[in-house]
Amino acid sequence: MSKGLNRYVLTDEVYAIIKARILNHEIASGEKINIDQLARDLEVSNIPIREALSRLAAEGLVDTVPFKGMYVAKMSLQELDEMFEIRMELECLAIRKAAQQIPSASLEQLKVEMNSCSLPEVATSEQKIQIVAEMNESLHGLILNYCGNHSLRQLIQMYIEKIQRYLTVSHTDLDHQLIQAEWDEHMQIVSSLSSGDVAAAEQALKNHLENSYKRTRAFFV
Repeated sequence: MSKGLNRYVLTDEVYAIIKARILNHEIASGEKINIDQLARDLEVSNIPIREALSRLAAEGLVDTVPFKGMYVAKMSLQELDEMFEIRMELECLAIRKAAQQIPSASLEQLKVEMNSCSLPEVATSEQKIQIVAEMNESLHGLILNYCGNHSLRQLIQMYIEKIQRYLTVSHTDLDHQLIQAEWDEHMQIVSSLSSGDVAAAEQALKNHLENSYKRTRAFFV
């Protein structure tokens, strides 16, 4: 951990590290958070740890149990259902707002990047997760960057991050067919945006999110 940083920067660093550990399941769902151990691991006092955990509690990633301590929020099908329902509504709004603002050059560059995506016939789970993560970041990130509403962007990013906890588990079971389906769905959105058909782009995005939801949920049932 960096030394000599002011309190707020230090808390931001600690927050980012703990959040990543929760999203990647280094700290498991339902696990009690050992504040003293985290402080030792990160070579900081308990204060930035507690401040970071308070922020994560406000985001729903940490639960506080009176007289017992702080725990990583448990995962559930109900939470997954609710998060996808909200995300679909919010991101459909975002693509309507962004569709006319995204530069043609950015869409053409995205097409080039998508067409250059390739997965080895024999790929590790990490390689599979990485290629899907890159596709998601490129397209969904582009939509959020041009939606013109900072609050909307922040809300969607929060749900994307929380859903990532579920995707990290389900994506370990990805096969080439599912990755191809993800690619096809992304390209349909990009093609509709390129042609200026906002309604088609929104429908393609909705279809993609619905399919992603079904694929993810099926893994946990």
